[in-house]
Amino acid sequence: MLGQRLRIVQAARLRAELIARYGQDGAFPPPHVLARADLDLPGRKGEYLQAVAEAALDGLLDGAARRGLDPGLAVQRVHQVKGLGPFAAELVVVRGANPPDALPSHERRLDAEIADRYGPGRTLAEVSEAWRPYRTWAAVHLRAQREQRTGKIAGR
Repeated sequence: MLGQRLRIVQAARLRAELIARYGQDGAFPPPHVLARADLDLPGRKGEYLQAVAEAALDGLLDGAARRGLDPGLAVQRVHQVKGLGPFAAELVVVRGANPPDALPSHERRLDAEIADRYGPGRTLAEVSEAWRPYRTWAAVHLRAQREQRTGKIAGR
């Protein structure tokens, strides 16, 4: 959510500043710290980050609880947290609940990688059928490959 409507390099800078100010041992600050922090972030990012922290404290983002749900339902529930759009909600579920066969549908970079590797006009839904029951891991792999090749997230 720090990266919403920002360039990746700017979001990385915000993240580093939060870690430096509120984190411990180089780790991102835990929810109980963020919920009470005086966050000076652009736009409504501070409000949204605190809403996410509160949701985590309330157990709404608990990975074990999300694992017991259908990934689509888990995404719907996470999407109800203020500040988490469809893309962020999918990432929370994919990273936190770790479902092996969930497929993100709001991932522009993944869509671009599909077009690069499989040709223009091919869709993620179409090519990913062959990846079952491990579509999550195939998607993560393709995203990692894309970043390694392009360096866009790292700001190269």
